[in-house]
Amino acid sequence: MDELQSQTEREARILARRKRIQERLAALREGDHGGGKEGEKKEEIGKGKQQIIESKRRLMRVKYRTDQDVTSVRVAGDDRENQHRIQEEQTRQDLRAKLLAEAEQSARQNAAVAMRWADLFSIEVPQDLYNEIESQRQACERIIASKDKLIGEIKGELKKKDDEFVKTLKRQAEDIDTLLQYMSRQFVEVQNAYKEELDEIENAFLQERSDLLESNRREMQELFDKRSKLEQDFMDRYLAAVEAYQAQLEGHRQMDAEEYHILKIRLETDIQNLEQHLEAMRATYQLNTEKLEYNYRVLKEREKENTQTIESQKKKLSRQRDILSSLKQRYTETDRRYRDENMKLTDEYKRITEQFKDLQSKFRHFELVDTKKYKEVWGMKEADVAALVRQLLQADKVLHEQQLGWDWRPPDDAVFAPVHGDVAAAAGATGGAAGATGGGGLGPNGEEESEEDAAARVREAELGERLRDGRNWGALGLLCDEAGFLIDIKARNMIERLSKDEQGLVKAEAILRSLGIADGSAFDALLEALSADSNIELRAKGMVAPAGRGMTEEKSDRGGPAVLVHPDEAVRRLKAFVEVYGTGPSRGPGGGGGSGGMSGPMRVQGALRRAAEREQEFWSRMTHVISDKHTRVWGALEKQLDKYLALLQERAGSLRDVESLQHQNNELRALLNQYLSSRINDELQIPPTQII
Repeated sequence: MDELQSQTEREARILARRKRIQERLAALREGDHGGGKEGEKKEEIGKGKQQIIESKRRLMRVKYRTDQDVTSVRVAGDDRENQHRIQEEQTRQDLRAKLLAEAEQSARQNAAVAMRWADLFSIEVPQDLYNEIESQRQACERIIASKDKLIGEIKGELKKKDDEFVKTLKRQAEDIDTLLQYMSRQFVEVQNAYKEELDEIENAFLQERSDLLESNRREMQELFDKRSKLEQDFMDRYLAAVEAYQAQLEGHRQMDAEEYHILKIRLETDIQNLEQHLEAMRATYQLNTEKLEYNYRVLKEREKENTQTIESQKKKLSRQRDILSSLKQRYTETDRRYRDENMKLTDEYKRITEQFKDLQSKFRHFELVDTKKYKEVWGMKEADVAALVRQLLQADKVLHEQQLGWDWRPPDDAVFAPVHGDVAAAAGATGGAAGATGGGGLGPNGEEESEEDAAARVREAELGERLRDGRNWGALGLLCDEAGFLIDIKARNMIERLSKDEQGLVKAEAILRSLGIADGSAFDALLEALSADSNIELRAKGMVAPAGRGMTEEKSDRGGPAVLVHPDEAVRRLKAFVEVYGTGPSRGPGGGGGSGGMSGPMRVQGALRRAAEREQEFWSRMTHVISDKHTRVWGALEKQLDKYLALLQERAGSLRDVESLQHQNNELRALLNQYLSSRINDELQIPPTQII
């Protein structure tokens, strides 16, 4: 019932739409018949407005004709859909009737079969019982056959529905293609019609403008002729008035001559009075000069007094200098006392340094916890950034495919690759370093602590032998000259206070401590890195496998590097050395040669540095997921859309200006007619109607 009601409403809407279309057609036909009457008013309306009216009428006809072509596709589709639904409803009613009939028939047959089951229990002869059971089985098979037949009919209807659906999709695709073709043709026709009508309107306005200019020119010429005539009359009256004024001017000149003679006598008298006043003023000026000379002598006396004051101030300055020298002596004594206090504070600093080492082990524990939290926060933020980047890529795809009509290629999946892969390894290294630093003294009897102290003393002894060996002084001098920036400011200040003989050794020890070198094997690896034929830079880049222990021992047996690297390349070799030995795994006594003395924190620092580089690379990928070319395309698209908007706004403003000018022209014309027809003009000596 709902489908029938909706179908009835659709038919009513279609009839109402057709009725509106017929009324619009009738209105257009009446407009065409009434064109003759409007033609009589062309002169009153004007060519421009008349052309606008005709253009609107023609554009309305074009729109109506093209809308009919486009609407015809939809009307035909609605009609087919209506017929299809009517047929579908009829088929559904037939199928429902068949289902009801089959249900009633099967119910009767089932009831008959059920009623005969009770009679079978009273039959005692097997042959009769077998015959009755066989008849029951045949009745059941007939029921099943009728249901199977109905099922087959329903399946046939379903298959028919599928075929009709495929045909409907093809028909809809054809209708869409036809509709697109009609719409494209409508767009082209309407665009051409608008262009032609705009040209016609412009030509009509230009013709009207030329006619109006010609009429105004003729009217202005007539006004100029009238003006020239009035000017000639005015010149005649002006010459007559000039002659009369000249006669009056001559009389005034005679009167002014007499007045001038009287004024001259009065002014000469005033000049004499002023000369007398000048003499009096000269006497006054002489008196003022004498007063100024007296003041000058007074100032001279004051200058002498100031000179005496300056001499006394100089004596006071010399006394202050004596006081300054005594204060400097006191400062020297105070500085000596503070130096002694500084030595005491240095001892206190060493004690605090030991406490700091204990605190450092605790810090590493909390560093592990912070690293874990950082990974969790990073994972959350990484997912958010990836979602935002995907939204940005979706916007780029929409701009390329919908706005520009270009093919869009998605970026590589490696853009969203995860960043943190070996942070756990770094954390493990940190934990190992913490265990090596702070866990040595946890044994119950102190045996482990003593063993590690003995090993540390052995490593320090090896390093001390290397430092005292004269064959290594060249490499140490190169380190002191090129790697002095590794020394802490406080340590540098302490080194400057030492003698020149001790400064070199202490400076070398400070640089080696900054590089994390704690035993002889690490020192030998550093010497190998500073040799001229070292491949440490290639190893840092991963292009050459690390050298074995035999090669390092062979070079150490030869007594240090034969040829050192150039000083300009020393810093680069040190950087490669830190990257190779500072980030590699810790080796045991039987392992490879150079990194046994490299501290665990340096390996952790290398892993964290690589993680930071990967993070920086990740943010670089995220910020450059949209290429510069696509960004420029966005900018160009925005600029062109802004230009298109500005052009439309400019056209709208021009149309408003034209309408405003037309309205002002009509108001001025009405106001001019009102002024010309006013009764006050009859009371004027020269009314405006005679001038214009």
